Amino acid sequence: MGEGRRPVGRPSKAPQRIDQVLDAFTRCVARYGLDGTTLQRVADEAGMARGHIRHYAGNRDELREQFAQRLIRRYADRAEQLARAGSAGHRAEAVVGYFFGEEMEPSDDNAAINAILGAVRFDDTLRGRIHAVYAGLAAVLDQALADDHPGRPAATYRDAAYQILALAYGHWTLTEMGFPTAHARSAHQLARTVIGTVATTPLPPAVPDAPTRTPTQVLEP
Repeated sequence: MGEGRRPVGRPSKAPQRIDQVLDAFTRCVARYGLDGTTLQRVADEAGMARGHIRHYAGNRDELREQFAQRLIRRYADRAEQLARAGSAGHRAEAVVGYFFGEEMEPSDDNAAINAILGAVRFDDTLRGRIHAVYAGLAAVLDQALADDHPGRPAATYRDAAYQILALAYGHWTLTEMGFPTAHARSAHQLARTVIGTVATTPLPPAVPDAPTRTPTQVLEP
């Protein structure tokens, strides 16, 4: 090697290892629940030593935190991308299509989310993280509805976004219990109906412009 040249180091494998650990953590939570997900089980699922789990992702509480953070990126960011890419007047429909599409069908992610939701009642930090996921989804949908159908009262968008989110969450939770995923078509249609109520909400009456005020003429004595 010539003088002045520095060896090129290998790229860090940490991001891939963290994803590997989080995938294993997700599968374990889906299978054993949050309380039953030990570091040893995660290590066995990931095919890694327990010490490597701690090295790359920390302890069990830190794993849980990273899982919640990845949920925020994976779902809220995906919904926002779809809303931005949607055609004018159909951004909310693009997000709703995602909520009821194949990406949301029963999976380890969904089962793990349901398991974690059972624990949020007793963990304020975790509740805040999971709340952020759903609040982010609601905010994306709220804005998409406002972009598609401007001028309606703010409560119209907010209420419709909540109704659609509750419908999507309820539907996929029921599928985890064994209800047919084919019901997504009916749930999707109902969500479109909610969008339709926003579109048909009358615009508030225009506020008349205030009369122009002219300076009072001062009469000379």
